[in-house]
Amino acid sequence: MYVEIETARLAGPVDEVVQRVRDHVVPLLQGRPGFKGYCAFASEAGDAFHSIGIFESRESAEEAMARLREWAGEGMRGLVEGAETISGEAVFHDVEAPKEQQRDRHRPLFAVIRTYHGLPGQTETMHSIVSKKTLPAIEGAEGFRGFYSFRDEAEPDRAVSVTLFDTREDALRTHDAVLAIMRERLGDMAYDLPEMVAGETAVLATGE
Repeated sequence: MYVEIETARLAGPVDEVVQRVRDHVVPLLQGRPGFKGYCAFASEAGDAFHSIGIFESRESAEEAMARLREWAGEGMRGLVEGAETISGEAVFHDVEAPKEQQRDRHRPLFAVIRTYHGLPGQTETMHSIVSKKTLPAIEGAEGFRGFYSFRDEAEPDRAVSVTLFDTREDALRTHDAVLAIMRERLGDMAYDLPEMVAGETAVLATGE
């Protein structure tokens, strides 16, 4: 499974950004070979728009995202700017009851993206903690809907996780539990606190 996250500064009304994503981005992705899922949300700070694409492979992600960026050059002009992408092969992933969010037909989920820095030399330790402690805590938490974790291909010392929950309260409660596990298990090797962005999904789509 391959994950691609794009973050862009909001330069126009978020409602218009969401509408264009629903009307154009989702149809561009759905039905493409290897497409598994997509969600998008504005950060709670209101200054950025984040999208997360899930694909079967790096090749399917590159093909789909190339088509998407070709459209976005004109289709999102004046609405977002300074887009940055991080991506990588998922080391861990799990999805509970995937669903689509189509306007008012389904409740939104709450997404959290955590970014960890300074990982060289500690890969095995981190992998063990996630598989034995962190992932079970996330999967067993109330409201859990999805989890993906990967290393950024462009910057291998940066690891990223994405979690999806039914509510903000579920997501933040689990986030605090994850940080407690990291502090307890890593001790002197503890990394700096991860960067975190979060928000309620405005768009959520699944593959066929």
